[in-house]
Amino acid sequence: MNKAERLDQMKLWYCQRSYSDVEMSDRLGVDRSTIYRDRIELERVHPFIEDEEGRYRIDRRRYISNVRLGMVEALSLYLAARRTSQQTRFAHEQTASALEKVAVSLHQPMTERLVKAAEQILRQRSDPQRATIFETVAQAWVESLQLRLEYRPLKSQRVRTHRFDPYLLEPSPWSDSVYVIGYSDLARRVITLKLERIERAMLSSPFAPPEDFDEQTLLRHAWGVWGSDETPQTVTLRFAPGTATRRVKETIWHPLERITDSEDGGCLWEAEIAEWREMLPWVRGWGADVEVLGPVEMREMVVGGVRALARLYEVEGEKMARSTTVEDFFGG
Repeated sequence: MNKAERLDQMKLWYCQRSYSDVEMSDRLGVDRSTIYRDRIELERVHPFIEDEEGRYRIDRRRYISNVRLGMVEALSLYLAARRTSQQTRFAHEQTASALEKVAVSLHQPMTERLVKAAEQILRQRSDPQRATIFETVAQAWVESLQLRLEYRPLKSQRVRTHRFDPYLLEPSPWSDSVYVIGYSDLARRVITLKLERIERAMLSSPFAPPEDFDEQTLLRHAWGVWGSDETPQTVTLRFAPGTATRRVKETIWHPLERITDSEDGGCLWEAEIAEWREMLPWVRGWGADVEVLGPVEMREMVVGGVRALARLYEVEGEKMARSTTVEDFFGG
């Protein structure tokens, strides 16, 4: 390969791990002195660090990639960046900076929109502690470092301390939240923690991620990001004809979903879900346009919620007392 190709290859390998000049010369089949000169040239434009004596790599925390994108590729990246901007609720300078850098690689009007999104992030309320937690967890995940976390669960006032090996950072498909999945010494198993509920995060010693960890298997029967040891149950929902059925068919809500058309123009939606309670806000959001057919416990919980709403809004009468389905109550 010529020099330009050799420099590109060296840059790629230095991003992956550290190399001595001898190791790099062996891989590329060139003289060690050539590698030395090439490395010095790369160091002028890229942030190198020396891991140990005579072994060098590119510091990926400070490395800026050059990305060339076609229009459709740019649109895909733009949509992801817009989603990130919508999920950032405090003035996080690193996120704003990332949006500005992505904007440079895009086309108009995408560039203008992302620059405005970055400016909006910086105008939000400042929360340095939250930004520090986010950066600490991200660094721990990228560098395979154990974390010491102080975490306050939603339904508890007591802070719990975990020694936590972060395996994965994952955004929720149903909210603006980000979750970290990994092994907790407190729970003695792989669990999911919400980033916003972490009150303190400190880096600890390196850990070796398990080779058999597979997030697709872990989340296969999850609704969102909450894995579960529970045996999956078939959730069956009946959607009303018209707008509701059209809307439910527009989106893939779960990778295991099955949709069957009904004779009345509606449809049946089915999927095997390990923790169906996580689905309840989504199901309730459809109002009278959906009926839960199973599991029985899920149906009873939804009906109980309808009756609680009736009491809250002072809806009275024999009809409510006789209601056994959402459609009965809402007049569907």
